Amino acid sequence: MILIELTAAIDAAGTLQTFYVAAGRYVTAPGDTPAHTAFLDRLLDPGSLGRHAYADGRTGGATRLETGEIVIANADGALDGWINYSFDGRAVVIRSGEAGAYPASFTTLLTGTAEGIEATFDKIVVRLRDKSWMFDKPVCGSTYAGNNSLPNGLEGAQQDIKGRRKPKTYGKVYNVSPPCVNTSRLIYEVGVCNAVDAGYDRGATLTKGADYTSQSDMETNVPAAGNFRAWPAGGYVRLGSQPAGQVTFDVTQGATAGNRTVAQILKQLALDAGIASGAINSADVTALDTANSAVVGIWVDDETSFLAAMDQVAASVGAWYGFDAGGTLRMGQLTAPSGTPALTLYDYDIGEAIERVPPKDIGIPAWRMTLGYARNFTVQASDLAGSVSAVRAAWLAEDFRREKAEDAAVKTQWLLAPEPESMGLLTAQADASTEVTRQLNLYKVRRDVYDVPLSIERAAGLDLMAVVRLVYARFNMGAGRDFRLIGLRFELAEARAVLSLWG
Repeated sequence: MILIELTAAIDAAGTLQTFYVAAGRYVTAPGDTPAHTAFLDRLLDPGSLGRHAYADGRTGGATRLETGEIVIANADGALDGWINYSFDGRAVVIRSGEAGAYPASFTTLLTGTAEGIEATFDKIVVRLRDKSWMFDKPVCGSTYAGNNSLPNGLEGAQQDIKGRRKPKTYGKVYNVSPPCVNTSRLIYEVGVCNAVDAGYDRGATLTKGADYTSQSDMETNVPAAGNFRAWPAGGYVRLGSQPAGQVTFDVTQGATAGNRTVAQILKQLALDAGIASGAINSADVTALDTANSAVVGIWVDDETSFLAAMDQVAASVGAWYGFDAGGTLRMGQLTAPSGTPALTLYDYDIGEAIERVPPKDIGIPAWRMTLGYARNFTVQASDLAGSVSAVRAAWLAEDFRREKAEDAAVKTQWLLAPEPESMGLLTAQADASTEVTRQLNLYKVRRDVYDVPLSIERAAGLDLMAVVRLVYARFNMGAGRDFRLIGLRFELAEARAVLSLWG
């Protein structure tokens, strides 16, 4: 049986009420939560729910929720009053089970929110989404007011940066171009940080002076000509003389290297997006740090969403992130299946034939992989100062450095073996070399994706990246083969689950 809880604000004061709907008759017991509550037997179609680490058939990107719609019977008009209620952004919980204490004895399939409802003459349709909607907004939420009264102010002027988004720094970044927020005092904003490591004018190095201790200190004391001084806690830098051209800086955010990892930056971006710290799986953060503790960095000064920024950060080390059925943010690194399987499936466990799905990113084995690192956030191929060295000029002309790993022996069997290339945010060559070698070892062997149907009960308790062993008469799996669970879809009306297995 599928049981659904829908929460709505039922008046202008925001008073919340939970409605209970089921596909059948169900009443909670005296000791249940809530007690003595009858579910409305009005569920026509519970829809389908799916979560994929990355996307269907892929092994890169963010976890995405795939949903249909919940359809509730209303031919008698008993629920017409719902059109006056606000379901949008409110909690939706979908559970599966037959008997026992509610909700403890039931499997939670989704803890998400409603996007909204649609009411027709005979039914109500609830559109669903998971908590990833909280990431679908700009990282840089604040914009410049443009109301400086020069020489005072840090908001720019009407005629220059009014309305531009205020930048943010995460980790270690190179050669960023911050806006000048005060043209009289030559103050630039790089975003709150721990250090401004270097400054440049047309690519030439500026002399770094002592850091400021406060806004007042920064506004009062002018750096020497050709110098810059930073106020890291405020996120500002002041120049001592008018620049000749493009001004850029190298910036570090995070007190130690351990604060600048993929795991820590994903966590910080999630917190900045409004996710409560208790809704982030701390064990996953620790495990991802253990898997890869290399420094990364991203600088944002535009409409880039949290989702897009987190995708870039995660992809740097082949990581994934997303919300589980309980609404907790999970994360981890994709690795080859290993260890004790969480579930072993035999032919007789599978009611229908499995389907082999061609991988949509890397199909046949790769013989070479390239990973970009040390991103240059401001490419400068011209208008450089005469003092800029040839080595520095070459660095400035490229957006990324590139590290590769290859195994030409792969081409002996696989004549069309691909050469995938991706751009990441790692900062050090050694770390990029280690990661691209790990990725090559992962993808230089044949990888397959299978969709495996089974009952919802058999899939209960599984989570993404669990190891599943498949013992099957076809596709050379008679002796058993281990896979990673990269996707899980519940087709609720059919009481069926479909596992997406990669390995």
